[in-house]
Amino acid sequence: MRITIATRIFLALTLASLVILTLNAVVTRWNFERGFLEYVAQQEADTISGAASDLAEVYRNEGGWASLRGNPRRWNDLLRPDGGRPPPERRPGPEQRSGGPPPDDPLGLGHRIALQDADGKLIVGRPLNEDVARSVPILVDGQTVGYVTIAPRRQLSSPADQNFAREQERSIYLIATVALLFAAFISAIVARQLTRPIRALASGARSITAGHYDTRIPVAHGDELGDLAGDFNQLAETLEKSRLSRQRWIADIAHELRTPLAILRGELDAIEDGVRTFDTTTRKSLQAGVERLTKLVGDLHDLSVYDEGVMNCQSERVDIGALLGAVLENAENRLQDAGIGLTRQLPKDTVEVLADATRLEQLFANLLENTVRYTDSPGSLHVMCSVDSDMVDLQFADSAPGVPDRSLEQLFDRLFRVNASRGRDTGGSGLGLSICEAIVDAHGGTIQAMNSDAGGLLIRVRLPLAYSAGGKP
Repeated sequence: MRITIATRIFLALTLASLVILTLNAVVTRWNFERGFLEYVAQQEADTISGAASDLAEVYRNEGGWASLRGNPRRWNDLLRPDGGRPPPERRPGPEQRSGGPPPDDPLGLGHRIALQDADGKLIVGRPLNEDVARSVPILVDGQTVGYVTIAPRRQLSSPADQNFAREQERSIYLIATVALLFAAFISAIVARQLTRPIRALASGARSITAGHYDTRIPVAHGDELGDLAGDFNQLAETLEKSRLSRQRWIADIAHELRTPLAILRGELDAIEDGVRTFDTTTRKSLQAGVERLTKLVGDLHDLSVYDEGVMNCQSERVDIGALLGAVLENAENRLQDAGIGLTRQLPKDTVEVLADATRLEQLFANLLENTVRYTDSPGSLHVMCSVDSDMVDLQFADSAPGVPDRSLEQLFDRLFRVNASRGRDTGGSGLGLSICEAIVDAHGGTIQAMNSDAGGLLIRVRLPLAYSAGGKP
């Protein structure tokens, strides 16, 4: 049988309330009985105090206790509230018929009261335990001539007292029962309120499982459940973004592959139909299309490898200034053909990083290619390499056109283009900067895009320096 969390909370709170109320009822009942017995004992003590005054008068008139020795009836007569006058003859009253005190026990004290002389010797009554009995001295002219001693009640014997005690007991248990029902009602409300966010989370999880990634749940609490609801919403938002990105990624890849394939197919159809002849120009066009496809597939493969976290980087100590200088020297002619002037500021001393030289060359080549494709002619490119604390700071700053601020953070997204209408020959595949980011991440560095002072784009790369055995770069 499946027991829900709400049921468990309800049962736990109700059981705790039951235990607390039961203990409270038992303790209250015990405390009442003890207090009531003490109250009755105090009443009896007041009674025997009055009897002590009467007995003192008897002692003063008779000069001793001789009339009471062995005379329990005389003793009972003296204990009467009427001062010892014999009772008139009458039929047994309701009190006697219902089990009340008999005629020879007018105060209902039974065998719990006794008279002792000044030395503590028993005169009339039964011997009592002096450790628990209460004694009231009998004083005559300031001298103690005896004691009236009474033993405390062990239980209520009077029908009236017993009825009163039973009524109080019923009241205690009735109050406890009502309190338990109220506690169960409150427990049900608390359990429902506590599990409402959990039910919302469960419903949201089922909705996301069904593919509804736009599901959100309200954050109505400022406690851990509220934090959990916020984390759930963040997870749902991340999943939704991932789904949209995956859909866009697949659509963009299909589009990127479709375009060069369509060009190749058109070229081949034209050759087959005799529209074009298979000459050197046609061969170069076909070869360029194949190279474009090859590069695109290679870039996609590199990104997939990076996503799996297994990018193959052969780390070694690389003089990054010398490596960057060599890449710039090889690309200088291409930059000149594109009408872009190159200036550089490289360190004179050796600056080493632990990196894969091939991957760094790919990084620099992609950044230079990005400048060639997007910088207007005539334009400029300034490359700087410097050491900042324990990092190498690389900056590639080109001239206009720039990138809108809203698009700077998206430049490293895959297949993103600032101008989506650009042709593939000008705009490329949109994977170059994504690969740059993957390479930099694999080397423990950071890459950032911002607007340059020359009106174009500034790409800033920071890589950690290589340390020697002595702890110095």
